Amino acid sequence: MSRPSPVLFLCLFASQSAMLVLSPILPELARELGVSVATAGQLRSVSGLVGGVTAVTVALLPRRPGLRDLLALGAALITAASLLSAAAPTFAVLALAQAVVGAGVGLLVAVGIAASGEWAQPHRRAHVLAWAIAGMPAAWIAGMPVVGLVSQAGWRVTFLAVPAVAGLAALALVLRRPADTSSRRATLRLDVARFTIGELLANAAWASVLVYAGALLLESYPVTAPVVAFGLGLTAAAMLPGTFTARRVKPTAPLLAALTAYQGGAVAVLGAVRPGVAFTLAVLASMAFVNGLRSMVASAFGMDTAPDDKLAVMAMRAAANQFGYLLGAAAGGLALALGGFPALGGALATLFAASLAVMSAPAAWRRERWTQSRSPA
Repeated sequence: MSRPSPVLFLCLFASQSAMLVLSPILPELARELGVSVATAGQLRSVSGLVGGVTAVTVALLPRRPGLRDLLALGAALITAASLLSAAAPTFAVLALAQAVVGAGVGLLVAVGIAASGEWAQPHRRAHVLAWAIAGMPAAWIAGMPVVGLVSQAGWRVTFLAVPAVAGLAALALVLRRPADTSSRRATLRLDVARFTIGELLANAAWASVLVYAGALLLESYPVTAPVVAFGLGLTAAAMLPGTFTARRVKPTAPLLAALTAYQGGAVAVLGAVRPGVAFTLAVLASMAFVNGLRSMVASAFGMDTAPDDKLAVMAMRAAANQFGYLLGAAAGGLALALGGFPALGGALATLFAASLAVMSAPAAWRRERWTQSRSPA
């Protein structure tokens, strides 16, 4: 039987590997399939929309299969969709494959986080949750160089070398777990809805930072694209220590509020104050560190709002993450068009502030307990 930490790490790794592969290959993909780069970029919107709908569906199902079976289905969908993407003869077929990818991502993210609260012993939950969440930034850190290397052999190979391999490995490891019993949906309280809306707003702001950070650096400083890519890779790595630092803190509502407020202030600084590339990268790295910490705190705190149905609340958070990409890209693009990067910083700070206002309402402050390990891993 596989321990939960490596299983969930690999499931979340596979979920992100299926998402990151598109960015570096969009121009070549668009050229071969006869569409514009802008049209090809909508593939991410398709997968995000389907992923969000899938996560909401999981949350609302009256009766659900066991966690292992749901994770196995998610990994199988990622694997099959990656194979179909690699073989897609037309853009329409590729769009269909990416819709299937979205369903797999929605399942792996929602169920993977919830499983950390169900599969681990109480004193190990923080440790297992940290490893599960770490799978997401690890995919970007390890996957991007692989994509860059194998893309020299063609864009189709990248789907085979990264998400297909990760999905197949996750599926093999998940199936070594014992089967879980099915579960019934519990009544979702107001706290869960409040938490979900707050996470939607915060995730939209952070997603927009990820979308436009490269453009901000390229248009603000005399740097090349490879330098920007390397710098952003280093800042993304800061999420890992942030994630593991969170194992030793108590996930309370005031802490979640403080972390959200920091992100809002930092993104406003990004838009308004850019004295040099090192300063901007340092601010981005601090935001990545805090995002890793915040993801842990939000997941733990969210599960505590519905201790009798962790899957439902984590599925709703996964939906907020997927829909956040759509909202963040749209809001950020509009702000950038209207007022440049200062307006972008102000708009994203407003999203973080709105998230803070929603989750700081009195009903969200009642549940603050979550059993966690305070010993080193």
